[in-house]
Amino acid sequence: MKLQPLIAATALALACIGTHAATVTLTAAGPAKAGEGVDLLISVLDPFGGLAADEELLSFGFRLSYDTSRLSFASFTPTAGWDDDSPWLGAGQFGGSSFPGMANQGQGSLLLGTLHFDALQAGATQVGLITEAANLNHGLGYLWSGTQPLDASLRLEVSAVPEPASALLAALGLGLVGVTTRRRVGG
Repeated sequence: MKLQPLIAATALALACIGTHAATVTLTAAGPAKAGEGVDLLISVLDPFGGLAADEELLSFGFRLSYDTSRLSFASFTPTAGWDDDSPWLGAGQFGGSSFPGMANQGQGSLLLGTLHFDALQAGATQVGLITEAANLNHGLGYLWSGTQPLDASLRLEVSAVPEPASALLAALGLGLVGVTTRRRVGG
């Protein structure tokens, strides 16, 4: 058996690892309001940029970081086509896999999944996806290019929702002003 082709293929694979850098994003699906649910979308921008045409994304995994006084974690839902590997990753860790992997079709972005939270109180809070280098289940796992870190963060603004009693009093006050104005005009 000749080792030269194997050594050349290994060197090429290692060289490709450093040339690809997909960007992972975390975005809110809508406004975040205290007392309501909020969904955060996990996406990869340019998932195959600079990679071979036969590349596949096989897996992803991360540790979740957030302020438990402002948000309550509800669930994680991987996008269709991904199996949820979260039960095997440990507490506070989430991920998915796909075999065969997600093929390189020149996608500009790829949705990985959705994090569901309940917003507990108003104010700014930070949510982060963290790759632990020593954890083989973390990062973006490619077939030929190895693993790339999956790190993203979002500063989430949670707005206050008026209490029902306050909103009712405000509506009643506006109604009384309208009735008083009509009586004066009609005379």
